[in-house]
Amino acid sequence: MNLEEIYPITLKYQPFHDEDGQVVEEESHYVHRMLDGVLSNWPENLLKEWLYRHASCMEDYAFLNLERLKFTLETWPLERVPGSEAFKDESFCDNFDNIEERAEDKNDWLARYMLQEGTWNTPIVLLENQDRYNLSTTVQLKKPYHLLEGHRRLSFLNGLRRLNKARPHHQVWLAKIHT
Repeated sequence: MNLEEIYPITLKYQPFHDEDGQVVEEESHYVHRMLDGVLSNWPENLLKEWLYRHASCMEDYAFLNLERLKFTLETWPLERVPGSEAFKDESFCDNFDNIEERAEDKNDWLARYMLQEGTWNTPIVLLENQDRYNLSTTVQLKKPYHLLEGHRRLSFLNGLRRLNKARPHHQVWLAKIHT
């Protein structure tokens, strides 16, 4: 299978791959190429954390038209940050809310970081979906916010809430579709 078949909608946003489908483009080169090209309105951090690191998942939200997304970095009180109701698969959240247990795993640096700091190392990405996006898709968008990126981080935050160890405020990237 070639890349055009694997990524029919997002090929132009993909990092360069080798003939085996492995990403071969350096992160910094990818970010520079996207900022100079089709995604010039994207924050550099999101190009790294979302599109580059999760390139194989880009097709999931291609129907949003990535070029039309606009982002605002906001600081929200803990009460405003959604829980499992923002996940496409709400059970995913429950599978990762055991942050204390996961922090004991020497390979789970994120769980240890969040347990120590009470927040995430980089903001999650939420799509504001207040009944105004009439998109035909197989993905049922959650309302009022749909989690686009940061599934483990938001799950861990829910674990921190349960333990009363979450900070009172958290940074969030809020995405909106501009027409």
